[in-house]
Amino acid sequence: MMRNKIVTNKPKISTGIAGLILAGGRARRMEGQDKGWLRLVGISLIERCVVNLSPQVDRLLISANRNIADYERLGFPVLQDSVGEYQGPLAGLQRALAMSPEMPVQVVPCDAPLFPKQLAGRLFRAYRDNGGITAVPHDGTRLQPLFALFPPATLISLNEYLDAGQRKVETWVTSLPHTVVDFSDQADSFMNINTEDDLQRAESWLEAHTSC
Repeated sequence: MMRNKIVTNKPKISTGIAGLILAGGRARRMEGQDKGWLRLVGISLIERCVVNLSPQVDRLLISANRNIADYERLGFPVLQDSVGEYQGPLAGLQRALAMSPEMPVQVVPCDAPLFPKQLAGRLFRAYRDNGGITAVPHDGTRLQPLFALFPPATLISLNEYLDAGQRKVETWVTSLPHTVVDFSDQADSFMNINTEDDLQRAESWLEAHTSC
């Protein structure tokens, strides 16, 4: 299927942030479908993420390991894992940090397209106010490390972690100097779409939040 370049409204003022949409997983719980192209109320998950994240950042990157041409047609650089296919989200972050040495990287997973519209801004303020350390949202129940804002300097630690054969996201993120940012006021915005039931739940959420 042909996908067209997305036209988005860019910020009028530089944010100083790079954005990374993680779309490189196997999606085992969705029978191996490329979750980026699942449709939520008529719009693909990756397109929803692009429209939501692009106004929050200066530069947008996509991490993907299949259907590369389709992702490239969205009009943004597509990064493939440099340590082998399907090595997990940290491999995608590794590529993004290497490409963005001058700015922090805001991560979002493509299967959670309803993330807050002020996610990057709120995390960046915490990042700036705490000396430039990793800023991680907390939804009131648990940390959300796959929505964190990572300083460029974390690439050194990440390289060492991946070289050691480690892949667990939360273990690495919580080992970093980090600040926790309360997003309990928008907890539902972090919902992941991992199953068909989750997709239906997200559709119901959108119907109840018609302004989103």
